[in-house]
Amino acid sequence: MNSKLRVGIGAAFAVIIVAAIWFVNQKPGTSDDLKVGVILPLTGQSAYIGTSIRNGMEIAINEFNEREDKPFDLRVDFSDTGGQPGRAVTAWRSMMASLNPQAFIAVQEGVKGLLPLAAADRRVLLATSVPDDGIAGVNPWGFRFFINAKTDAGMIARYAVEKLDKQRFAIIYVNDSMGTSYRDNFVSTVNDLGAEIVTAQSFGPADTDFRSQIMRVRQANPDAVYLVGYGKSLSSIPIQLRESGVEATLLSVGTISQPDIMDAAGDAVEGTYYTTSEFFTFAPETPELASFVEAYQAKFGQVPVFFEVFGYDSLRLILHAAEQGGLDSDDIRQALTEVKNLALAAGKVTVGEDGDVQFPVVVKMIKDGQWAPAKP
Repeated sequence: MNSKLRVGIGAAFAVIIVAAIWFVNQKPGTSDDLKVGVILPLTGQSAYIGTSIRNGMEIAINEFNEREDKPFDLRVDFSDTGGQPGRAVTAWRSMMASLNPQAFIAVQEGVKGLLPLAAADRRVLLATSVPDDGIAGVNPWGFRFFINAKTDAGMIARYAVEKLDKQRFAIIYVNDSMGTSYRDNFVSTVNDLGAEIVTAQSFGPADTDFRSQIMRVRQANPDAVYLVGYGKSLSSIPIQLRESGVEATLLSVGTISQPDIMDAAGDAVEGTYYTTSEFFTFAPETPELASFVEAYQAKFGQVPVFFEVFGYDSLRLILHAAEQGGLDSDDIRQALTEVKNLALAAGKVTVGEDGDVQFPVVVKMIKDGQWAPAKP
């Protein structure tokens, strides 16, 4: 073997050894820029939620990229689940291979299946538009920025019993993890308050005919009906309830106040009480919300309503943690746990010990086809 060949082989081995040492000493999720993988439904039944959240994130991306003092570069990739839980896991694994992000933001279906992956891969997972039980507090890598079922269902149950003097409740809920989480927390609170659940009826996510459930509700004769669902069910069920002669007060989740649902349901949702965030995009009261609404209108030509704010703030929360803590996954995770009274568009937020992001939540009602404060 000639000397040049020996030198070349030696140099090659040296490069391999240096590279191996560098790889071993790298922390998981280390990068010179911030990479965020977003897993969400852009097609399927929940597409309007995913699209709204993506639009909100685009405002946050634009704002960050336009900063003259931005401390790092930002890359955000989106992966469509089509509303199918199994595709969320596929999207995670694909993004780990192609993007290797320090953080993920996940929306709607399939988020629970990502929590073990977040722990195994040591990546931050921030869930939004996922109110289900069993999200926050499962492991140190999982966080949630959204109204949760325990707070949401508990608040409307207490309001109905203590403020509206309701005692007999029916529940109509979508039969998935979201619906059962709301059902269980609502039942628990109603029972604790000494009131009664007279019937609980489930329906499938793709159902359109609810007559059998409504017949049982009518037979139970409740004085309030708690409706938990999303999409067209939130407009169809109130219409079918009223058409069947059920006149009980309607209680629901914040999604029922989405403009397309209110327009479709019309008078059937008049007088409905629902829980939602305190912020109101049509009359923003904070500079953070006003700035977002102005930027959103300029880009999309309309006022954001609800989910757009959570898309915007979820990405801003990750950006804030990366700026405060650093770009390693573990540093972002630690910085998130230290967030206290951070002013975002949704209001002042604090990350609880269980990873749930706390922000103001209130009861509102639909009055004269508009959003209105509920009586105190």
